[in-house]
Amino acid sequence: MRRAIAAGSGGFTLIELLLVIAIIGILVGVITVVGSFDTGRQKAVQNEAERLALAVELARTEALYRNEVWGLAVDRHGYRFQRLEDADGSWTDVQRPPFSSRVSEDDIAFSVATTFKPETGPPQPGVVVPRETGTERGGELPAVLIHPGGEITPFEITVSGAEHLREWVAKTDGIQRTRAGALGELDNAETRDWLDAG
Repeated sequence: MRRAIAAGSGGFTLIELLLVIAIIGILVGVITVVGSFDTGRQKAVQNEAERLALAVELARTEALYRNEVWGLAVDRHGYRFQRLEDADGSWTDVQRPPFSSRVSEDDIAFSVATTFKPETGPPQPGVVVPRETGTERGGELPAVLIHPGGEITPFEITVSGAEHLREWVAKTDGIQRTRAGALGELDNAETRDWLDAG
């Protein structure tokens, strides 16, 4: 009788082992799918910031080459490049790639911070003053201005996804090229560059 009790309580049956292995496999699969989804969404945030930084530099080159004033209008869902019309001072959207309007996918959001403050006062003779009205989208002045001399409004545009994803930033001081990096990393890299130059 002792042998029967010992044999019945000693270990798992083959069905129990297969069931445990199946449950572990399902859990690993779920974790892998969720992890790869987050990695893909994080990569999408990074790609949007890098695409924006590159597009700003291309717009700077276009403004310089064509001797035009360009602008970058940013809202929560995307951004668009605009060109100042010399004739009447209105802004028109640029509709050719890579400058055509960009609307984000996957709930990626944009927010812009600039040091630009429009001047107030009477217009100077011979200078085209951008109008604040007259475009299809409410006529607002773009947040970022790109001048034909290569100067650009200093800005920092934050690209974010879901709460648990790391934010990325596209930024420039107005003279150096626009760079993209994870939030906080660009500041550290700029500090290192300044220390290396000194």
